[in-house]
Amino acid sequence: MRIYQSIYIVGSYELGLSDAWDCHVYALDYGDGLALIDAGGGREISIQRIEQNLRDDGLDPANIRHVILTHWHKDHAGGAHIWQQKYGATVWLNAIETPLLEGRNAQFSGAVPVCKIDRQLHDGDEIALGQMRLKTIQVPSHSDGICAFLLDLNGYRAIFSGDIVFANGLYGLINYHGSSMEGYRKHLHKLAHLNIDGFYPGHLMFSIHGGQRHIDVAMQRVSGPFMPPSIGQSGITYLMADDY
Repeated sequence: MRIYQSIYIVGSYELGLSDAWDCHVYALDYGDGLALIDAGGGREISIQRIEQNLRDDGLDPANIRHVILTHWHKDHAGGAHIWQQKYGATVWLNAIETPLLEGRNAQFSGAVPVCKIDRQLHDGDEIALGQMRLKTIQVPSHSDGICAFLLDLNGYRAIFSGDIVFANGLYGLINYHGSSMEGYRKHLHKLAHLNIDGFYPGHLMFSIHGGQRHIDVAMQRVSGPFMPPSIGQSGITYLMADDY
């Protein structure tokens, strides 16, 4: 489904586009190929539906050249190895979480399908996609090394925020390894004052225009005395037993 110019959403559990284990999967058509922002959970139905959604939008899955992961969790990175093996896509992930997705951390063995990372990312790195540029903004919060990606598309500024922050300033704080309120206090300021138009998170609603307001609400809460509302409290992405 085309969102804005060269930006598409091609997978999502909440929007009914693909499998129950899928985050929002975005596709960027940069002329010489396609880049996926996050990979979905990787189950067969996920891959099939994402491929069909691309075709329905006039895009050829064989042109997937890059898979750019916001973080290593299964609903975002579980399908990375499939896109890599099937289409030769280059997989990008932050350096902090690379050992987790590559299966080099015994504590989390089996938590997500193993994938070899082709390119490791650090805060401030740029990814060149033809004439497009994605800037890496690392905001350890929802996970140890989670990153947002800032796109300037002919003056239209869009951010792919993964699970850092969601619509209406909802936090991505969960009861899992690497997720901490301290991370939000230290790093969320990196998303302030970016004058975002398009706000494209990993779950729930996205905004085509006026996206900075969602981040601004989250920023107001970061220094307050109370625990901010988070997706871990909401149950919105709760999976039914037969979805496991």
